[in-house]
Amino acid sequence: MKKSFLIAIILIGTFDLFGDSSTNIAGYDRYFNEINEVRVGISDEDVDKLSNPFAVIQTAAIPTSNNTSEPTFQLNAIVENKVKVNNSWLKQGSSINGLRVIAIKQKSVVLGNDNKRLELFLREKNENSIITAN
Repeated sequence: MKKSFLIAIILIGTFDLFGDSSTNIAGYDRYFNEINEVRVGISDEDVDKLSNPFAVIQTAAIPTSNNTSEPTFQLNAIVENKVKVNNSWLKQGSSINGLRVIAIKQKSVVLGNDNKRLELFLREKNENSIITAN
């Protein structure tokens, strides 16, 4: 009698355990199906249409000896196939102050035209720089 009672309890617990796990498996399957859906992001054309999210800081041009000021260039960032020069985002073929973006390298960008060729490099980190959040 004790053996039959013990077997009955074990069988009831087993059925209850498997019943719950099939419900849980169905729930997990639903979650996996939801996260497996293809997500559509923004297209490259739409990214190109976005305005510049960075604050524009004017830099003064260094005057030359003949009293004409030649534009200065500063490479601020390189992100994939785009560069930020003088706070303007450019891609290969774009122009800034009469110079065209010829090549985008890992740590530099080459600007040039028929008369001039200029390679700008990213500045190295300054150990004395302090970055604060507003």
